[in-house]
Amino acid sequence: MKKSSIHSRAFLVCLVLVAGLSLLSIRLIAIQVWDRKVSAKWSIPGFILEEKIPANRGLIVDRNDHLIARNLSEAALIADVNHFNFYDNLTRAVAHRFASKMAGWKNLDEQKKNKLLTKIRMERVNKMDRDEVRNEHLAYALEVISTELEMPASRLRERISSEEQSGKKRIVVEKRIPEEKARRIEHALQARKIQGFSFERSQRRFYLKPQLAPHLIGFTDHAGVGQLGVEKSMQEILCGIDGARELRREENGLINLTEPKSVLPPKHGKHVKMTLDLDLQAIAEDELQQACELNGTQRGSIIVVDPYTGDILAMASRPYFDLNVRENVKDAGTNFALATEYEAGSVLKLVAMSAALNERRAHRRSIVHCGWGRILRRGYRVIDHHSYGELTFDEVLMKSSNTGAFLFAEKIGRERFYDYLVDFGFGEATRFPVRGEGRGYISDQTNMQNFASATYGYGLSVTPVQLAMAYSVIANGGKLMRPRLIDSIVTSNGRVVDVTPVEAKRRVLQEDVAYEMRLSLEQVVQDGTGRRGKVSGYRAGGKTGTSWKWDNEIKSYSKNRKHLTFAGMLPVEDPKFVCVVTIDEAPAIDPEKVGGGTIAAPVFAKVASRVAAHLKIPMTEPIDEESSIALTAQQ
Repeated sequence: MKKSSIHSRAFLVCLVLVAGLSLLSIRLIAIQVWDRKVSAKWSIPGFILEEKIPANRGLIVDRNDHLIARNLSEAALIADVNHFNFYDNLTRAVAHRFASKMAGWKNLDEQKKNKLLTKIRMERVNKMDRDEVRNEHLAYALEVISTELEMPASRLRERISSEEQSGKKRIVVEKRIPEEKARRIEHALQARKIQGFSFERSQRRFYLKPQLAPHLIGFTDHAGVGQLGVEKSMQEILCGIDGARELRREENGLINLTEPKSVLPPKHGKHVKMTLDLDLQAIAEDELQQACELNGTQRGSIIVVDPYTGDILAMASRPYFDLNVRENVKDAGTNFALATEYEAGSVLKLVAMSAALNERRAHRRSIVHCGWGRILRRGYRVIDHHSYGELTFDEVLMKSSNTGAFLFAEKIGRERFYDYLVDFGFGEATRFPVRGEGRGYISDQTNMQNFASATYGYGLSVTPVQLAMAYSVIANGGKLMRPRLIDSIVTSNGRVVDVTPVEAKRRVLQEDVAYEMRLSLEQVVQDGTGRRGKVSGYRAGGKTGTSWKWDNEIKSYSKNRKHLTFAGMLPVEDPKFVCVVTIDEAPAIDPEKVGGGTIAAPVFAKVASRVAAHLKIPMTEPIDEESSIALTAQQ
């Protein structure tokens, strides 16, 4: 082999070895220096790249689609301390700050701006130490943010410094920023290449009329979970499912706040339509508040119900609270109309009297002798509040005779009487669609004292809503209805997906008996204990109830504490609504003058007059000029 050929081959092998080693050296330098910088940009410790997109909680509306509860989209501005300490990603924003102060900056096109930024970054910013860059970046960021939030940048800096000194890495700079403003801040930060800030989206529930039916509507906590009323009972329907977006990281390692890498859309909650009429609710709230203030009490309720469907048109309770403020929820969060169990007194004589008619053991012309104020049965004395002799069926109701009610109950027998108590819905929950309902209590029926007491409303407890449904039996022709508060469920595009059916639980009375009872209740309002419940222009019917409250300390009934009730309907011939008014412990100088007829009946008259006007119920009776003027002023 020639010597020159050997030399050529050796030179070629050496050349390949040198080239290979050079490439390896270059790659090693790249891994040690350049790639490490790039890698570092892509691995900022602790920075969260995924953001929650809150689902829209479903709206709550009334029966006329008037808005009750809506959402306010908000965001919390978060500062990430880890990002503030990453020098390379802050220099671009600092260069942008310097450039933006230069004359003619705004007139440059994008390409020229980028060239200028690169120049400033290389010639000026890269010569600054880390603390200088960090401070300049933060100052620039807070300058932008404070302008949008309309607050001093110094206050924001103090907040960040204080939280950072305590060791926090993720700092909440400001809460409850409206979504529109949060978007403006995002775009402003992105345009200026400012890093280290992000937003946590959320929704805050807002109630348009927060003092109307707060117990029924309820509210949500900070996490959007229902805590009371419909907000709680319909949580799974209203809440929806949150979505998410993944933030995009640019080639230079900067995080893009405005153009996400991927988006998982949220699944929005469904809307809830209630049976409430907000206008009627406002009437009930107004009249109840006036009644409580006038009578010096803080507890009571007014319920307005459609007797044919069981629809709750209004339900006001005291004490109450503001849904948006909720300062006194702990003390005022119990729904009096739904939860209060009490001995209702004479308003329950409805059961004994209607049962006697339904069993054909009496008619409205039937006469009983009321024993001149007392009747003795098996060693127990039934005591009346007045000394009555012979009274007709209607007169027993009109005068609210205890002995008279007992005598008509006695005609059907103890066992059947208790059957009717249950049939009217007492002693069991109504299955009301929000939590917190009382079920009441029926005493042992084997005891003569319990039986006699129950015929005139003692020895058993009821709730105001049970009374409303029981009187609806008389109003609708004899059927016990389940109360209906939720009308329907509607999707965000307006499609009705579920409707709560109207449910008649059972027939309690024959239609003719219910009608006869309405006529008897009309006599109570015309000439009986319920005279102050008259409604000008209408034939109204109802019954008063005055019950002494039991005092556990003295183991006897109180001499000055009472529950006062009036349950009525209008118009008698074809009732369009039932209204039950309950006032608790109205004080007075003379307790004997405080009764359902003097306190609760006038409230019913005011409520019924306004409700009839709102529902445009045709008048059934002529009214005099004075009443006409008063009614016009009221409307």
